[in-house]
Amino acid sequence: MIIADLRGGLGNQMFQYAAGRALCLRIGVNLGLFDHNRKTDIIPNQLDQFNIKVENNPKSLLPPSRSSNGILWMLWKLGLTKPKVFRQGGLGYNPKFEEVTENTYLRGYWQSERFFHDYKDVIRSDFEFTSKPTGQNLEIHQEIQETESSISLHVRRGDYLNQKNKSIFSSCSREYYEQAVGLIAEQCQITPKVYVFSDDPEWVTNHFKLPFGMRVMTHNSADQAIEDLRLMIACKHHIIANSSFSWWGAWLGKNPNKITVAPARWFANPKYSNPDIYCNGWIRLEN
Repeated sequence: MIIADLRGGLGNQMFQYAAGRALCLRIGVNLGLFDHNRKTDIIPNQLDQFNIKVENNPKSLLPPSRSSNGILWMLWKLGLTKPKVFRQGGLGYNPKFEEVTENTYLRGYWQSERFFHDYKDVIRSDFEFTSKPTGQNLEIHQEIQETESSISLHVRRGDYLNQKNKSIFSSCSREYYEQAVGLIAEQCQITPKVYVFSDDPEWVTNHFKLPFGMRVMTHNSADQAIEDLRLMIACKHHIIANSSFSWWGAWLGKNPNKITVAPARWFANPKYSNPDIYCNGWIRLEN
């Protein structure tokens, strides 16, 4: 069995699941999940709305609790007691991932298609929704599907505005978004209809204007982020932020002729780098 450590938001957890699932398919074992944020093996809300394939975790493969047994936890951190841990060891692809064996606890963010490329069709199937959209989400989903010029556009604000993250992650300027929409419009010869998604929709509504037709998604709360993701996926083309959330919105998009535009600078701090986060064919624009 393989246990994947889950941490961060939905986009991060999807990468962690995908890497673990691909590894399990390669070596022929089952996958378990451990929610690092909540210290439980109960599948987090929203991730459990996908068609994912996981098993219950044997306690022998779960890390010891730091709060209840600090000494054992420290021994585990030093690699002196079970479970065996494989750490990503950086931000990009680690070829040693291919050498991981069963009964291992995976610790990392795994933000690259390369960790699951050989099983990407399975991953796409696993990330099918187990329920249908309802209410306003159903109405917008149908509108997007009927709009050949639909473009998802993601504006990430939220925690990227705090001082620590501002020193790590790049921001995406209005010029980046405007150039990206223009590029897709020109290449596809369309009059674009832009569906804007953000963790700060009020700010976007009041301050973010583009010279194209726009509809800002304001109706889903943070605990309904998966519904925003569903709507992103339905769009024909994608303009992502430097965010794992919109990365998945683009990657799961079903249009075989989709254009995906991504920011050329994912990180503001040059000591951080993950060139493997971009997929083949994605267009990178200065942000």
